[in-house]
Formats: sequence, C-alpha cells, structure tokens
Amino acid sequence: MLLRVKKDKRQSAQSAAIVIAEKRAEIETVNLRLQKLLDSFLDGVIERNEYAAEKAKLMSRKKSLEAHISALSAGQETWLEPFQKWILTAKDAGEIAMTGSFQEKKVLAKKVFGSNLILDGKKARGCCVKPWSLLVNVPPTGGMVTLRGVEPRFQP
Repeated sequence: MLLRVKKDKRQSAQSAAIVIAEKRAEIETVNLRLQKLLDSFLDGVIERNEYAAEKAKLMSRKKSLEAHISALSAGQETWLEPFQKWILTAKDAGEIAMTGSFQEKKVLAKKVFGSNLILDGKKARGCCVKPWSLLVNVPPTGGMVTLRGVEPRFQP
C-alpha cells in the first residue's frame, strides 16, 4: 500500500507540473491579447468602454489562472501525506496494542476512537471514528479468497 501511495505521489506531482505548464501558457496567451487590446485602443480602433470591458474580462481570466497555479503548487499532495501516515499507523496498530507502552496505547486509542471512550468493566471501549471504522469489517485478505483465486469472500 505504501508503494501505491509513493507512486500516486509521483503521478500527482507530474500531472500537477503538466497542468501548471498549460496554465502558464494560457497566461502568456492572455498577456498577448492584453497587449493587442492596448495597441488597438491606442490606435483608436476601439472605444474606451469596449477596451475597459475586454480588459476586465482578460484580467479576471489571468487572475483566476494565477490562483489556480498557486493552488496547484501549494497543495498538490494535501491528501497523500495524511493517507501515508494513516497507513503506517494502521500497520503498527496491532504491535502497539500487544507490546506498546501505556503512552503509545493511549495515543493510538485517541486516534482510533477519538475522545468518546467508555469505561466498561475496567476496560476502555468505544466506536471507531472514520477512517478507522473502515478497517473493522475488512478481513486481512481484503475480502479475497486466499488460495483459490480472486473471488469475493463476502457480500457487503
């Protein structure tokens, strides 16, 4: 699963770079149109109100393209980092539950159950919060038959 996350991270970075390059090319096109518009206005081909209206449209388009570029540059992997941390924590959860210190178990319980633990017979119990609740009903094989093939073992 971690390999898949790393692969998705590389693909996300590559696709973001492609989109950013396309948006920069669009900005250059808008800049050329703005220059032609200014030249037309200065030559007296178009009126001031037409110039102002068209310039407003082009500047709006340019600002939206720049905002899109900055959003892509800043947050291209916003969901991959937390997902990778979740996978690592889920992978280590069984080991922490069996052999971890009290502090490690407390931190894990807070992540898995949130702050809604109930004391029942000297044991802390609770309902898993998302995304941890997704792991409760999934067998370790992911619902696949281990030796026979890839048929589903159960119907959700």
